[in-house]
Amino acid sequence: MTAKLDLAARGAKPAVLINPWILALAALNAAIGLGVGVLIAPIVWSVDGDRNLAAAHALAAGAFGQDHGYLYSPLAAALTLPIAVTVPYTLAVIGWLVGRLALLLAGLVREVSGLSKPDRILVAIAVVGFVPTLHDLLLGNVSILIAASVAAVAWLPDGYRSGLPLGLVLATVPKPALIPILIWMLIYRRRSLLATIGSAGVFTLLGLLVLGAPAYGAWIQVLLHPYYLGTNQTGNLALGAMLPAVLAWPLMGLTVVATLVALRRGETPGFIACLCAGLLVAPYTMAYGAVLLLLALRPLASVAPVRTFVLAATGSLSVIVFLPLWVGAILATTLSIPRTSWPELHHGAAT
Repeated sequence: MTAKLDLAARGAKPAVLINPWILALAALNAAIGLGVGVLIAPIVWSVDGDRNLAAAHALAAGAFGQDHGYLYSPLAAALTLPIAVTVPYTLAVIGWLVGRLALLLAGLVREVSGLSKPDRILVAIAVVGFVPTLHDLLLGNVSILIAASVAAVAWLPDGYRSGLPLGLVLATVPKPALIPILIWMLIYRRRSLLATIGSAGVFTLLGLLVLGAPAYGAWIQVLLHPYYLGTNQTGNLALGAMLPAVLAWPLMGLTVVATLVALRRGETPGFIACLCAGLLVAPYTMAYGAVLLLLALRPLASVAPVRTFVLAATGSLSVIVFLPLWVGAILATTLSIPRTSWPELHHGAAT
């Protein structure tokens, strides 16, 4: 296998104009993504986008918190309100889609800068066709924005400014899957963590002062009784939802142990393990949540290109069939690589 999926080769000229393995991955993800997209688009199109707009109107009407499927904070609804009241619905939905797609592609530009132009285009096709990415884009979810805020912390040296976007995320969409990332930051990005926690506190305090305690009280009640944990809810792909408790709890314990081991091995394996742990042990994990694992692609490909290709090629189908097994395979692959083989996540000077 002479042409490997090495997305970390920065500045090196590829051996061939088009990497056949990247071509195969793009074709596979495009085919699966197209099929899945056609099937789910009529069902999921802008469901979360509509929820954001509805929550904004509900906040303005003093009725925030009635939708127990909307887990974002009142501040998230307040930030959406100017768009909800001034921008036509269709334009708002399309603009939200285009904006997240542009952010995704901007991140890709950084990660694949060492590839040929055809390969960069193929990687973009593969990433957009990845089922979690497609799910996020169609739903109008915020997982791509969350991934971008985590990337800012991971890709930059430890600094205060790099933690600010994640602070806004915590104040508006505090996903359980982010808890392991915060633990990773406590070890490897302490200044970023301080900025994240501090800015999240400031944003939350401002929201509480401006929007009032009743709105935040209603939000807390939603978090205590979320729709995603209801007995009739489908789509929860976390270990605790996919398996009986007698199997799920030991596997979650094993995940925690494996993550602690990875954290001791260095910032890069620890980071990937924390991405995996957040998806496996969270009380709920929807398909779009696996968008975060795109951040593991380049570092994994740089040390285990063949295994990374196999994981990438099986990703979309695994999300559909049984997400925990695939995430567990990524975690196992991470642990199998010697600590001295891992590259750094960041480049440049501290801020």
